[in-house]
Amino acid sequence: MKASRNYQWLWLVVALTLPFVASAQTPGGAGPKAGSKAGTGPLTRPGDDRVTGPTMVELVTMRLGQLEEDLNLRPDQLGPWKVYRDRVMQMLDDQRRATRSASAYSASETSAPKRLDALADDARNRLTAVEDIVDAGKALYAALTPEQRTLADRRLALPLATLSGSDTGADLLPRAMQRSQGGDPPPAGGARR
Repeated sequence: MKASRNYQWLWLVVALTLPFVASAQTPGGAGPKAGSKAGTGPLTRPGDDRVTGPTMVELVTMRLGQLEEDLNLRPDQLGPWKVYRDRVMQMLDDQRRATRSASAYSASETSAPKRLDALADDARNRLTAVEDIVDAGKALYAALTPEQRTLADRRLALPLATLSGSDTGADLLPRAMQRSQGGDPPPAGGARR
């Protein structure tokens, strides 16, 4: 199981560094350009070589993977963990679907009251999903040991913060690169156990 986690980190580092390697071998150093498929890796704007961070899907997945690994869950804790993880991923899927369906509507295709009702419905659905994640997170927290709770106090809410747009994930790339090189990752949000 530990080996598969190491491969996940290796894949992450390869996926994040591949555009840089490719741009170094391209005449003129042209990196990946805007218009690439969303969710396939870092993007740049035409004429701008600055790389954006990971997509929300990648960030949430990384946050959950790191949390699961760092909590070092016991077999009796896997049930609450799976419920928590599944609810976070369900909300992520719901957000992606809502984004696709919202972009499919044009302002002229429906009336303003219908669009307003749709926005209210989306907000209610999002609130329900957040409440489900909170309930699952509390159940997981109750199943953790005191040492695990110390870590959870700092990081259990991060996947939900990412979904709400308040987590940029700026701390993840250095940590992922450190792990792929076999060293201990730098502390994320304070001292680690």
